[in-house]
Amino acid sequence: MLSKKLHRLCALCLLTCLAAISLLAQDYKPLLGKWSMTSETGGDPIHWTLALKETGGKLTATLVAPDNNEIPAKDFSFTDGVIKFKVTHDTEDYAIALKATADKLAGTWSGGGNSGPTTGTKN
Repeated sequence: MLSKKLHRLCALCLLTCLAAISLLAQDYKPLLGKWSMTSETGGDPIHWTLALKETGGKLTATLVAPDNNEIPAKDFSFTDGVIKFKVTHDTEDYAIALKATADKLAGTWSGGGNSGPTTGTKN
């Protein structure tokens, strides 16, 4: 009987540790701030700014286009170090996926029949 209780206690401790590690892996605090981004298609770079902030205890994003027009990110998620969101520009939805590593973001964009790489560095 004591052995079963000990096994259950060990299992509970293990699950608690795994949950804590999972939460730490989702720490987005180092990502907060403004990022200088560049998206390319056919060799033509487009420069824009990604602003990541905490709103209501969650990571959120706003984009600033070259014309200083602020665009809120839609369908935003941050899972396993990957940021994904959509943004509407000129009635087209564009999907962006970025992998966060240290002080850089790198990934892809797609929409409007086009796609290409996207990279960024923290300001």
